[in-house]
Amino acid sequence: MPTAFQQELVTLAHRLADLCGLVAMACEEATRAALESDLTLGGRAREQAAAAAALGAACEDQACALLALHAPREEDVKAVVAAVHTAADLTRMGGLAREVAQARRPVPSAARPVLARLASDSVAVARALGELLAGGDGSGLDEAVALATAAGRELRAWAGRCEWPGAAIDVVLLGEVYDRFARIAVGIARRTAGFAVVGA
Repeated sequence: MPTAFQQELVTLAHRLADLCGLVAMACEEATRAALESDLTLGGRAREQAAAAAALGAACEDQACALLALHAPREEDVKAVVAAVHTAADLTRMGGLAREVAQARRPVPSAARPVLARLASDSVAVARALGELLAGGDGSGLDEAVALATAAGRELRAWAGRCEWPGAAIDVVLLGEVYDRFARIAVGIARRTAGFAVVGA
C-alpha cells in the first residue's frame, strides 16, 4: 500500500502533467498569434504562460514541502529533486511560448505551413510528455521529436532559399524557439525515466 509520501508524490506528478498541458496550450495560442499577427491571441498566450509560471512555482513549493514534512529515502529524495527540476523546465517552456507570442514581424506566407507544422510537432512532444508525467508510457514522444526535427530542417532550408535575409533570420530565430521548447521536453522525459516521479 502506498505511503502518504508516495501518494503526495503521485499528486505532484499529476500537477506537473497539468502544467505540461498548460504550456502546450500556451504554445498553440502563441503560434496562432504569430501566424495570424493576432494581438488578442498573443495576449491570451502570455496569460497562459504567466499561469504556467504560477503553477510551476506552486509545484516547486509542494516538492520542497514534501522534503520538509517527511523523511524520505534517498531514492524518493531524487524523485522530488527531479520534480523540482521538471517544474522549472516546464516554466521555461512557458517562457518560450511567450517569446513566440511576442513575435513582432509577420511570418512570410511561404513559411507559414512549415512553421505551423514545426509548432504542431513541438506541441505534440509536450503533450506526449504530459502523458508520461501522468503515468502513461509517452508512446508518441519519439515520433513527435522526429517530426519536429524534420520540420526544423525544412524551415532552415526554406530560409536558405529566401530572397529576403531579414525575413529569413526572423523565421529561423522563431524556429529555434520551438527547437528549444521540444529539447527541454525531451530532457524532462529522460530525467523522469530515471526516477519514480510518474505513475499512479
